[in-house]
Order: sequence, then C-alpha cells, then structure tokens
Amino acid sequence: MGADISRSMWDRDNLLVHLDIDYRNSDFAGEPFTHPAEAFSRLEPLYRVVRRETRRLDLPLLCLMTGRGYHFTGRIPLNAPAVADLAALVPGAPPWHGTVPERAPEWLADRISERHARAHAGLGLLIEYLAHRLLRRAGPRTRIPIVFNGTIVGAGISGRAAISLDFSFLGDPLDVRHIRVAFGGYQLHRLRPDIVGPRIAATVPPLVAVPRGPRAGLLPTLRARQPSHAVRLAARGRIEIPDVTAGVEHLLAAYQDSKLATFHRSFLDRSDWPGDAAALERRLQDTELPPCVTWALATPNDLLLQPAFIQHITRALIAHGWTAAEIASIVRRRYEDDHGWGNRWTRMDAATRAEFDVRVFAGLTAAGTDDAIDFNCVSAQEKGLCPGGGCGHNLIDLRSRLLTRVSA
Repeated sequence: MGADISRSMWDRDNLLVHLDIDYRNSDFAGEPFTHPAEAFSRLEPLYRVVRRETRRLDLPLLCLMTGRGYHFTGRIPLNAPAVADLAALVPGAPPWHGTVPERAPEWLADRISERHARAHAGLGLLIEYLAHRLLRRAGPRTRIPIVFNGTIVGAGISGRAAISLDFSFLGDPLDVRHIRVAFGGYQLHRLRPDIVGPRIAATVPPLVAVPRGPRAGLLPTLRARQPSHAVRLAARGRIEIPDVTAGVEHLLAAYQDSKLATFHRSFLDRSDWPGDAAALERRLQDTELPPCVTWALATPNDLLLQPAFIQHITRALIAHGWTAAEIASIVRRRYEDDHGWGNRWTRMDAATRAEFDVRVFAGLTAAGTDDAIDFNCVSAQEKGLCPGGGCGHNLIDLRSRLLTRVSA
C-alpha cells in the first residue's frame, strides 16, 4: 500500500461518465474514517435513489465504495453516434482545449480532438441535469442536506454535515483529472492529516476502493474495504467500466425539454456575454451588496475557490438582476488577475472553472431546484461567509428578491 492507483478521466477510446457522492462534515472531517457505519448510513438514502434512477434510465454505472462515499462510472465509445449529439450541445470547444499541448508531458503524443472536448463538455451538462434529478428525489429522504460539489452548509442536528453530489471535475480540463479504480488503495486520510487530523492519519489503516453491487449490503461492503477482504473479493473476477450509451441517450432525451436545458442554452449563447469588462466592474461597484458578498470578490485567493462563496455571490447578484454570464465574467476576471495564484491557472483553466461553478449555482436557481433556504445571515455566519461586524444588511431581503425573480 505504498501508493494509491487512479486512472485518467481522459480515455483514448471512450467518453467517461462519472459522478461522486461523498459524506462531508465541516466540523469533523475524519468522521467517515472513525465512524464509517454511521456516516455511510446517512448516505444510504441517496445511494438507493442513485441506484433506482440509473436503473430507470438504463445507466448501469459501476459503483465503487471509497473512504467517504461512492464513485459511479460508465463509458460511451467515442465512435458512438451519441458522442456527436453530446458535442452538439455546446457551441464550440471549451476554453481549456487549446492549452492541452502546454500541459502535456514531452513523451505524450496523444491529443484530445475538438469533437472529444465538446462531447465531454456536453456530457457535463447531462451529468448536472442528472444531479438535479437525484437531488429532487433524494432530498426529502435524507436527514442531512444534499449539496453540489462539496459546498459547506450551516449547522444542523448533526453539525455541519452534508452529502455532496460531486461532479466538480467538470470545471477543470479533461487531461488533468483522475478517478479511482476498482481494488485500488484509498489513503486520502493517511496522506492528508491537514484535513482529517494527525491522529486519524496515523491510526486509521489504508482502505481499498471496492465494488458494491446492487444487492450488496452496506456493512459487508464496508468490511470488504479492508485489504485482506479486498484481495479475496478481487480474485472472484474481472471488473470493467460498463457501456452506458443507451442510458445516456435516454438521459439526453429527458434533458432537452428541461428548465435546466433552457438555462444552459441561454448561458452558452456567447452573443449575450458582456464585452466591456470595465463597464461590468463599474456596475459591480454601483450594486449595493453586503460585505459577505464583496469580501470574496476583494480577497479572491482563496475565498473565491470555495463553492459556498461562489454560490453566495451568484445568489446575491441574480437577486440584483445580473445574468449568470455577467457573474461568470466577474469571477473569471478575479481568477485571471494577479492575486497570488502561483501556477494554479497553468494546470487548471480560469475560464472553465469560473463558468462551470457559476453555471451550476445559477442553474439550481433557474431550474427552481434551489429554494435558498440557507440564504440568510445566520447560515452565512455558520458557513464562515460573514466577515463579522454590524453591516446593516439583512440577507432575507436579498432572498425575497431572488425568489421573486425566479418566479417571474
């Protein structure tokens, strides 16, 4: 167990379909490793909804249990007609595509075609839509909130615990992201004492990412992550990533008529994007915003890398009549300006990250999936979004404006 094994999201022959669900607790990040049965029991309602929904859509995704959740993965052969349909969802190659050669090591001769890059971006829209469906169906069944992409939550009966539907890899270039493999080692807790704490890193042994079949029980699968059990399980047969082309076609048909698809088409229409950055900044200065919103815009590193701040800014600016494209432009400018980012935007892509994160949170609002119940001052303080001090603003007023715009 000297190192974990993973594979690239970039595949020469396939487009990979991928979605994570994780248990997160901002007050005790090590909980899934010290109390795995309790943590995974809280994930179980969403896990079952994922199983039902993917079965309904004919999406037989491979399910791996990891250290704090599940990875669901499938593939679409690049020569399948569905790939062209996915590519057609976006008007052009994503911003990161042109910089792939700059990131590629000298020994790598392969390149990602524009068709492949566009199909990956189009598939991202579908995965986002699938996440909306899962959130609507599972939300009433879970005891703790369900969020997108690890967004921190306010305090509840279980502290700041949440279930994360995570597809954040879509905000980065295809060539830089990796996923775990069946029977690969899982040692995040051992490698990141800064996250889980030094005691857990030193005392909790390595785990193994193991498949969980549709009929497999929770507790037996938790035990199977122990290396000695995983070795015996691995000897039973070969594990492959399934072809889910038919299910993606079903999902695409459902997506086309959705509110989210309507929002995506508007967001991706570049003719509506602002062209005058200086004018946009002047408008931002003239918009009356509380300090909890302006804080991250003034101090973007690293506040603007945290999903909760992007969500907060997006909600506030939509309430003031801003479009998602305008908000993404503001965030992108902060990423591209010199705020001590180091080499972050050499490996990642500022435009892709800004557009993805704002699109996801604005899409929740546009589709009516986000009721903004936590868009209030108490929750903002619990999430660490409030810089402190009496500002005279009340986020409830902004929430009312936001919901009025959504319903209009």
